[in-house]
Amino acid sequence: MGQSKNNGAGEADTGDSGGKLPALSINDAIKMLFRSEKQALIRLVNGALGESHDINAAELVELNAEFINWRAASDEPEAASFDLEKIIADMIFTLDGTAYHIEFQTKADKSIAIRIMGYGAMHAMGGLRKNASGGKVVFELPVPVLIQIDKDEGLPDKIPAQVKMSGRDGGLDFGITVLKLWTYGVDDLVNRGFYLLLPFLLIRHRKEPKAAGSAEALLSDLRKIEEAVSGLYEGKLISPNLRADIYAVVDGIVKNINVKYYGSDLEIDMGLKEMEEARALFSHELIAKGKAEGKADGEAVVMQIIKLFVQKKKPKEISEALNIPLAKVTDVLQKSGLMEMPQ
Repeated sequence: MGQSKNNGAGEADTGDSGGKLPALSINDAIKMLFRSEKQALIRLVNGALGESHDINAAELVELNAEFINWRAASDEPEAASFDLEKIIADMIFTLDGTAYHIEFQTKADKSIAIRIMGYGAMHAMGGLRKNASGGKVVFELPVPVLIQIDKDEGLPDKIPAQVKMSGRDGGLDFGITVLKLWTYGVDDLVNRGFYLLLPFLLIRHRKEPKAAGSAEALLSDLRKIEEAVSGLYEGKLISPNLRADIYAVVDGIVKNINVKYYGSDLEIDMGLKEMEEARALFSHELIAKGKAEGKADGEAVVMQIIKLFVQKKKPKEISEALNIPLAKVTDVLQKSGLMEMPQ
């Protein structure tokens, strides 16, 4: 649970560092996206569970966090390690002291409820506490949400579950809320505030790649998502970081589908190029924003340094492209673990 997964399906040359970097997996991409913006995660929790956490003031604590770099493959299509048949990412975090567990699943798996309860129990073991008044031990499970990507008509809106002691009557009944992604469109997700789920609508297009008009349908959804994300950003509903990360995950998913299921369809490639051009323009905006704030080592600039580096740009080339000192570039790469520290 919460472990970074990598199937070794691609490597990126690290330039001057002399090593190799693994491509980012779909599970790591999900975790990167869900950590991109606190407000978007709170909106998802509020909308899915009917909670009322303050979008700006709620206290967020990540309980299974680890450092994840965006590492794109160079010799193979970007995000070649995106295995869209095996999404097993999970996130456990607290908002204002209440723990939540979000689990992703592509294909229907009837054992998912047991696995979610098992993950919750592992979390509870780390948080056992005694009631201050009576000394009672409290075994506290996080509130679960399952995001089901593939269609499964037999899946209820809430999976019934119970915790009980063997051989004893009674028990604690609860439900696992299910978000059935296949029932949503782009507008639905935007209206519900489920911005973080927009890229995953595209995964359904791997199901029938030979069907008539399937490539056109994928392109249509791609353009709708790009338009929606642009509108959310212009309306100040999402941050620059979230916009960039949504585009990055969309790019990886579509490239994976196009290579594996459509045989590198030219029209899909062209559709992606349009989005990548928008990403490039947006990247310049991030750099300008960082410089305007007087933050040569700000988050926007750091993100650009890392992205250019994993795209096989040498530190000197990055320095010239971003118009920042070479020493600043190497410092960022060393602190990020992408280059060795000087001995």
